[in-house]
Amino acid sequence: MSKIGETMGKLTRFGAIAAAAAGVLALLAPGSAGAAEGAAGGLKPISPLAGFELVPAKASAHGLSAKAAQDAYLFRSVQYGKCLDADLNTIGRNGTKVQLWTCDNTAAQQAFYLDQIPEGYTRLRNAHSGRYLDADLLTINQNGTKVQLWDYIAGQKNQWWGAARIPEGFDRIGTPASPRWLDADSVTAGRNGTKVQLWQFVAGNKNQWWQ
Repeated sequence: MSKIGETMGKLTRFGAIAAAAAGVLALLAPGSAGAAEGAAGGLKPISPLAGFELVPAKASAHGLSAKAAQDAYLFRSVQYGKCLDADLNTIGRNGTKVQLWTCDNTAAQQAFYLDQIPEGYTRLRNAHSGRYLDADLLTINQNGTKVQLWDYIAGQKNQWWGAARIPEGFDRIGTPASPRWLDADSVTAGRNGTKVQLWQFVAGNKNQWWQ
């Protein structure tokens, strides 16, 4: 083999190795389907039709009619058995606190409509206020990201949500705006008012499991 042919052969082999390495890195990159810690990859719309097991809301004395309740759902923490709840003390404004509270499927502040969007995600619209589940942009790049209710903002990915099914039969909930997951704060866990936040993936952590 000539020197030129030998050199070309080495370059070809090097190129193949580099391509394979790039493929492995792509699978492990945050936000990809192969990254356990990335919420953006592999999220599916939140819908009973997609296998997400949701607690349906019922008509209530809080202004949720039977017709309106038909497509509204509660989100329950597997770890604590309590549901996502919009704080009634702050529900009349942007920045409404989202917390865990004893589940009540007649409470409109715990009911969310599943607004499917063309991008393949779901907006979660609170039945009481009409505002949307929102990951605070000021803290979205860190663990402990505030989760709140906020007015609809077109194209705002921090108001888009999706679910990823886990082998235990529950779901993790995430947003394409962050690699972190919806999480019930373990420091305030087990009582009404538990903080809801975004936190990095923690294997086997039931406070990141929802149904």
